[in-house]
Formats: sequence, C-alpha cells, structure tokens
Amino acid sequence: MKNLFRNEEAVSVTMEYIIFSMLFITLFVMLYMSFGDMLMKGPKETVVQNEFSDIGNMMSTLVTDMYLILPENGVIESDYMIPSEVGGEPYIINANLAMTDQIFELKSSSGKETSVTISGIATTILINGTVSSSDINHRISYDSRK
Repeated sequence: MKNLFRNEEAVSVTMEYIIFSMLFITLFVMLYMSFGDMLMKGPKETVVQNEFSDIGNMMSTLVTDMYLILPENGVIESDYMIPSEVGGEPYIINANLAMTDQIFELKSSSGKETSVTISGIATTILINGTVSSSDINHRISYDSRK
C-alpha cells in the first residue's frame, strides 16, 4: 500500500494535461473577450438594416393602399403592427420629412437609421407624424374633410 501513494510516474502526464487545458481555456476566453463583440457586430448591422427596410416598405405599402381607397369626403383609419424592437433596440418611424423628401426615416436608439421612399404620394396628400416602436397602439389615419 505504501508504494501506491509514492508512485509518481503518472503525475507528470496528468499535470501536463491540466496545465495545457488551462492554458487553452484561458486563451479562448481572452480571445472571446477581446473579439466577441466584433464578430457579432457585422451580422447584427445587416439584420437591423434589412429589418428597417422591411418595416419601412410595409409602412410605404400601407400608405399607398390607403391612398388608393381614400374617400373624397371622409375619414380612413388603419391599425398596424410593427416589431417592438429591432436588434434588441426600440426605434422611431419619422414621416415628417415625407412632404419634402418623400421618405420615411427609421432610426434606432443607438443611431442606426434607414430611409425608405413612399412612391410620390406625399405631393398629393399631407403625410407627417412620428411613432415609437415601444408604443402599444399604432394607427395611421387620414381625414379628407379638412
């Protein structure tokens, strides 16, 4: 039994395995801490840009559809749904530039933004307003009696 506890032949192999494992784990943790954000930033930017384009196109289509069925002397209202966050951030849809530039502007809280054209309809009817994605109800309305 005394020889069992004093035999040190396998200790060096085990210690070598433990030391190399700790070194590689430390290396991978340091690499992830240093470059993890950089590796995920590019794909996130692409996803946010594509999602903003999709939402802007949906809003443009909604305004175009409303314009096509617009009554001469009446009111039309439409509720719509948009995602509350894109890329983990709330955003704002701004249509105040629609009269001059014919665009919807989508802007996130971190500064990412996209502009989407609205088919020249803003020269015919007044389009303005701002909506936040974090609002509960989203409604677009037009009153041709004014």
